Amino acid sequence: MKKYFYLLLCAMFALSSCSNDDSEDNPQTESEEYTGKLSDLELLEDRLVETDSVGNILGYLVGANLNEADPTEISVPVNTYEEAVELFKKWLPEGAQLIEGDKKITWKMTDEGNQEEGETILKESTNPGEIANVTIRKASQTENAPIITSVKFIPFSAWPENSTAIEKYLEEKYYLGAEVEVTKNEGASTGTYVVIREWSPQEAGIMIRFSGDTWHAFWDGYKRDNCSSVGTTQTVSQVLHQGSNYDYFVNDYGPEHNWPDLHERFITKTITGTKIWQTKKYWFVRLDTGEAATFPNHAGAKSSYTKVYIYWFIPKGNSVKIW
Repeated sequence: MKKYFYLLLCAMFALSSCSNDDSEDNPQTESEEYTGKLSDLELLEDRLVETDSVGNILGYLVGANLNEADPTEISVPVNTYEEAVELFKKWLPEGAQLIEGDKKITWKMTDEGNQEEGETILKESTNPGEIANVTIRKASQTENAPIITSVKFIPFSAWPENSTAIEKYLEEKYYLGAEVEVTKNEGASTGTYVVIREWSPQEAGIMIRFSGDTWHAFWDGYKRDNCSSVGTTQTVSQVLHQGSNYDYFVNDYGPEHNWPDLHERFITKTITGTKIWQTKKYWFVRLDTGEAATFPNHAGAKSSYTKVYIYWFIPKGNSVKIW
């Protein structure tokens, strides 16, 4: 009898162990993920423009397109060359290896396989009315040109003025911390958004909201509708860490408005893989660090994620353009 009782206890212990291993809260399986290499060019473009699924430009995330004949050109107002350098470095992925010379910075870009992808060069400009410029080139001339090929840094004095009416509207409705009710689906999701960055001539404004739901990759799949790219989501992470933003939005605003833990994985729309096998990887970003990673899709991994919805806004005539 004692023997059977002992065997019963062993079986119960084994079942209990299996149950714990499969738990959603198991820290070993939940943290199983891979931090791979992303395309440098794709990340740069993600921080300059927002595009649709086929690469059409929805809006410019920095500066503005002042040359209607060339949508691949962006203009950004600055006061000095040093300010242009500061902005330029904000757009680059963390750890970008730069070659810096006399008033010139070169960034050799690589793709997912760490192969040469092209180069981005910032240099002081000798052109009238231009302080500096950025040129973006692909390594292979046979491929399609980059979505953005050049950025011109021009003096603030040459920047088109906005009307007093629109400036007042932005101050009253889209100030830092303002809650904006979006009732029409402009591309992300309807609901109440909070402005985490005001618009300026240098950068589009940003407002965000969270889905409030958590999905499990194995059971729910990758629910990526209306998700932003890796670079865009990393920009949000960057903004949340500027100045006292993290303390205000995360520590003060967040709990009151049911913001999730920013250490959670937030799904993005970026898919990478080889052209031959079409291997797909679904990427995620942790907003507390900006780290991008992917994780395996199998039952044991228990990989969970959530969503952050991102809207950008700029002045448009006598209103605000949201996308």
